[in-house]
Amino acid sequence: MADARDAEDSRLLEEGDYATLLATYYPIAVDRLRLRLPDDDAYEVAGNVMLRLLTELTRGKRYPVPFRVVVHKVIEWTLKEFRMGRPSELPLEDWDPETGENPFQAVEQRYDLERLFAELPEREREVLRLRYIEGFEISEIAARLDMTRNAVDQALHRGHRKLRESGG
Repeated sequence: MADARDAEDSRLLEEGDYATLLATYYPIAVDRLRLRLPDDDAYEVAGNVMLRLLTELTRGKRYPVPFRVVVHKVIEWTLKEFRMGRPSELPLEDWDPETGENPFQAVEQRYDLERLFAELPEREREVLRLRYIEGFEISEIAARLDMTRNAVDQALHRGHRKLRESGG
């Protein structure tokens, strides 16, 4: 699937059809941002992501990584900027397709986990997010969410069960 998406992105970039390219990624940006922000803010940040990408593309910017990876990185940066109230210029990491190592796989995995957790009730979603996306230990989650360690264990168990039942 990623190879087909990358080929289509490359074609649209070569043709200069930025509107179609960005229209493809706008719903993805909104979905991802709605996992972290209220709807109004998610749409505002998604608009800023698309504006930033369009500005770079019209200035002739090209990327050494697949465009889908660029989109997810720009979403992360723009979200950080939005939360911090100030812009930041974060460089893209180098990726050598010939080595077969893809440092951006973690970005895609994080996005997949966020989408998977989105259907869970808020408490289980936050506990699983802190555990599997942020990498917190159970005791750290308990302290951060003002819960007992046992309550965190129970939320993890319920979240795992609900994910299994939903086929996730």
